[in-house]
Amino acid sequence: MDMRAGTETALARVVTVFGAAQPHHAYLFANRRANRMKVLVHDGIGI
Repeated sequence: MDMRAGTETALARVVTVFGAAQPHHAYLFANRRANRMKVLVHDGIGI
C-alpha cells in the first residue's frame, strides 16, 4: 500500500481483503521495503 494513502484508502483495502473491519482489531500495513509501517485500529465505534 502507498504510505501516502489516508485512512479511507486503508479502510477500503481492509474491506476488500477481509470483507469488513472487525471491532477491536488492528491492521498493519508496510511498504515494499518494510522500513515504514502504518497501523489502522478499529475501536468498535470508528476508525
